[in-house]
Formats: sequence, C-alpha cells, structure tokens
Amino acid sequence: ACRFMYFITGGRVDRKRRIPVFVSHTWGTLLMRLSRSFPKIENREVLNDLYKSRISVMFVANHNSWLDIPFLAATIGWTNYKIVAKKELEKVPILGSAIRTGGNVILDRSNRRSQLMTLKSGIQWLKDGVHLCTFPEGTRTRTGRLMDFKNGAFKMAHKAGAPVVPLSIVGSDKAMPCDWVFPFRPSRGIARVIVHKPIESEGKTEAELAAAVRAAVISGLPEDQRPLDEE
Repeated sequence: ACRFMYFITGGRVDRKRRIPVFVSHTWGTLLMRLSRSFPKIENREVLNDLYKSRISVMFVANHNSWLDIPFLAATIGWTNYKIVAKKELEKVPILGSAIRTGGNVILDRSNRRSQLMTLKSGIQWLKDGVHLCTFPEGTRTRTGRLMDFKNGAFKMAHKAGAPVVPLSIVGSDKAMPCDWVFPFRPSRGIARVIVHKPIESEGKTEAELAAAVRAAVISGLPEDQRPLDEE
C-alpha cells in the first residue's frame, strides 16, 4: 500500500518515509513481544536525552544474527531511521520489500558508482534529521566474535558531522544462530543491547572515529564475542 501511495504521488507525500518505518516497527515490536524475544536494553536513558536535542546520529552495532535487525529497531524506538543495507537483502522475502519501501540506503559493493550514491544518500538523510543505522562488519560473524569494521559508516558520519552511537548486541546468536532462518528459543533473559554514549565525529579523523566506536562496542561485549587479537 505504501509503495503504491508513493508511486501515484511521485514521492511528494511522506518524503522522509516515516509511514513504512512506523508500520515495520509496530509489526516487529508485536512479534517480539508475543514470542518473548524482546531484548533487555541497557542505558536507554542515553537515547532519551539524545532525542530531546533533535540531533540526527549514526547507530553502529555488532552483527551476530538476523535478530540484530529487530533488536536494533527496538533499541532506537519510535523515531524515523534508515538502515544502510547491502543489496543482497533486497532478495529476502518481506524484508527486501520493507527495505525498499522505507527509503533505506542500499549498498552494492560490486559497483563503485553505487558506493558513491550510498555515501551521498546517507549523508543527506543525516542532514535532513533522519538517523542512520549500520552493522560495520558488513555481514554476520560466523564465529560469534567481532570482525573488522568497514569504514563506510564512519565516512558518512564524519562528512555529515554527525555523532555516532555505539551499540553492543549480546547473545542474539544464542537465540538465533547466524545461519538459522528462525529463532529456536525466546531471547528474553538471554539477549541484551547496551547503549553507549554518543561519540562526536567533529575534531576526529575517520580512523580515530572508527577506533573510538569499535572500542566502545567491544567494551560491552562478553569475552566470547570479543575479537581475539584485541583482548
């Protein structure tokens, strides 16, 4: 219905694509509550204070499981945000359609032009007051340990002058391993999302920003999720 509305109006209605985000968030929240999969969210007050300032930010989280996407949404809450998603996710039933309709930022890693357009699109959303979310590892870890970060997310935040909010997602793979399509146990009492204080991008190089965010994410992870070479 949303895609049809945007088609007939030429995108002039709901330019920031708030409606699909609201619908997806309502549906996801309901499913997590009914399945007892809502994660424990720690330091949520950090976001409450942030939202009062009306500053757009980049949310950055580690990636262990398909559950990380609804966990990320649950943490961010009822506000407008876009996910930086790899193009392959467009092929996933339901999720792919939601990503396209919601105006999320699609990245085709095999296409240099796509990468430049993704960067431009992400920066524009931040300047328009819309939050961005990304998993800088680029894919789900198979070992459960944090992998190297790609620098695209930090380039967007750095060029837009936007703060970055690190998130540590703990235990999502215990409820839904990375190769599973559906959870095999409820996440309640197992999974947590830890919200860290925003890290300013201004006054830092991209490398310094990435290092500071990575250190914050690692600080919230248990030993079995931390990278071996950084313990």
